[in-house]
Amino acid sequence: MSIASRVRHPNLVQFIGATKVGNPLILTELMSTSLYKKLQETKLTNQQILSIAQDVALGLNYLHLFKPQPIIHRDVSSPNVLLKPCTGAAGYEAKVADYGTAKLQQGTSTGTVMPGNVAYAAPEARDPDQHSPAMDVYSYTVLLMEMTLYSPPEMTTGEREVQSGSVSWSDMKSLIQRGLNANPRARPIMAQVIESLKRMTI
Repeated sequence: MSIASRVRHPNLVQFIGATKVGNPLILTELMSTSLYKKLQETKLTNQQILSIAQDVALGLNYLHLFKPQPIIHRDVSSPNVLLKPCTGAAGYEAKVADYGTAKLQQGTSTGTVMPGNVAYAAPEARDPDQHSPAMDVYSYTVLLMEMTLYSPPEMTTGEREVQSGSVSWSDMKSLIQRGLNANPRARPIMAQVIESLKRMTI
């Protein structure tokens, strides 16, 4: 609630309010469905993938540039990307949801070991001292692969690297393989991801 009440961005699910008495209730804007459910129902077009990818990247970039400290989402996954219909060419507006595992980046350990969904977890997720925005970039990259290949992510980092070889969309494949780098410092930052998405041809 603390983080959700402080962040405001068109690609983050809007926090409206919360109760503090009894069981906490959090009120947010209403979204139609999740990306996870959408992928179970239909295969997305490349235009839809690019649009959703840009929306999610913009939301995460805002969190990573948050002052005075970056916010690491730590649970970027298809169930935590919510969609609602819009009039744009892609037909959907995407927003990042669920700050249950989000943390302000501190100089010290961020606490939770292996937060979020294991299928999207970066190799360094096991070490709280290594948590950084690069973790979100890795998870986001797994999300790109899930949309592009229309299949769930593999459970290990090695299997995901092999899986990335199946991506036929060359521009997207290049971005995915950079984002899956085992070295967090070798991954692109979210602002660079946004620039790569803008240059992509469908």
